[in-house]
Amino acid sequence: MATPLLLPTGSSLLAGDLRIYSAPKALLRHIQWSLNQIFGYPVELNWQAQPLAAGTHATELQWRDLQPVASKIAATLKSWHYLRFEVREFSTVGGEGVLYRATPELGLHQAVTSSTGDVMIHENRIQTALDSNKSYESLKQAMNQALGIAWDGELECYRRGIQEVESGKVVSI
Repeated sequence: MATPLLLPTGSSLLAGDLRIYSAPKALLRHIQWSLNQIFGYPVELNWQAQPLAAGTHATELQWRDLQPVASKIAATLKSWHYLRFEVREFSTVGGEGVLYRATPELGLHQAVTSSTGDVMIHENRIQTALDSNKSYESLKQAMNQALGIAWDGELECYRRGIQEVESGKVVSI
């Protein structure tokens, strides 16, 4: 019989998901070592060849922890310019979460997410955009930046590519 997980008063369990869509083979061990250090225990990564970017590999990792680690993971992985990845973290009891996305061309993007996974833009960020952008086009660009539209666009083919590789189909661009 499994022992129930007892949480300290006032703490909540966090869940997270890391998806590395493309990483050069030379960095795989470095990524593994870094994640082991962040989590404080060995994590197992099952790398698969990424057909959408020659010479790169992809992997996924899910976790549950009491301490937030998504920002540490994102900060560590963004230091390797050649990676494409997403890191999500949220409380298992509801509330806001966080999403980090990175590509070599766009860099790192951070967004707050709702309990359903939608990207949210908080009031102060909207007010800053309204105050700073006088034209419709510049306001639209600021909102697209806040939502991470460019990151979604660039990562979508990798998301679909990984799903299709897992189902036995290899896709190409």
